[in-house]
Amino acid sequence: MGKLLLKSKHRLICGDCKSFSDVERLLDGHKINVAVTSPPYASQRTYDESSGFKPIPPDEYVDWYADVAANIMAHLAEDGSYFCNIKEHCEDGQRSLYVKDLTLAHVRQWGWRFIDEFCWRDTRNGMPGAWDNRFKDAWEPVFHFATHRAIRFRPAVVSVASSQCFDYDAKTKRGIDRNGMKTGAPAGGTHDGLARPSNVLDIPAGSECSEHPAGYPIALPEFFIKAFSDPGDVIFDPFMGSGTTLIAAEKNGRRGFGCEISPRYCDVIVARYEQHTGQKAVLWVS
Repeated sequence: MGKLLLKSKHRLICGDCKSFSDVERLLDGHKINVAVTSPPYASQRTYDESSGFKPIPPDEYVDWYADVAANIMAHLAEDGSYFCNIKEHCEDGQRSLYVKDLTLAHVRQWGWRFIDEFCWRDTRNGMPGAWDNRFKDAWEPVFHFATHRAIRFRPAVVSVASSQCFDYDAKTKRGIDRNGMKTGAPAGGTHDGLARPSNVLDIPAGSECSEHPAGYPIALPEFFIKAFSDPGDVIFDPFMGSGTTLIAAEKNGRRGFGCEISPRYCDVIVARYEQHTGQKAVLWVS
């Protein structure tokens, strides 16, 4: 398939992120510093059926996803991070377990380190709904994986001004107040400064692009790009969708690389990129 070279800095391939040759061709020797994506939610959405993509039954999801994870691992920098946003649906009054199975497979089958789980909380208070045995969804998880313990981590970039700062013990990483007492929370003696955010991200859901059924807000990948990479680094999205991750990379001085299997969505990504940057995309067939 053709390769779209955007501003000679970003790259988009109209290809399959499960294909080792497509991903290798896209990256062309570049290492991924941050991979961030929201993959298909099993059988919940149809996306662009003309592309040949078909919804994945939940009980087949782990096997289907294996090559996606393998491609990310093969090209991830040693200090790189990989973030996966996906939430299971409910069926017959209970949650599907395929996302739990996927998380476990990353570690127990594929050799990833499970660094953390972020809670992305929709500040719009979630999607409306009234079910007979559960409440409406107002958050989604984002799973953080890596291949090594030492990762690129830039917490100061996403820290915010606060009058409730307190210091940390260098050994235990726990908080200490001004009297030297170790505590898990500020027991007193707080001061002005920069406070690190928690792993709960308050971001209104919804996409800045209406031409894709499952877009996410730019602020979501932007947080991970800022906190876990440096300017000039390569950001990879195996399911580029409407191009949100690429736009977030462009906004923050990174290089966006992505796969998208749908030619129609590739056109959406290019149009969105050109509108955002004022630059023309260049088609490069290699």
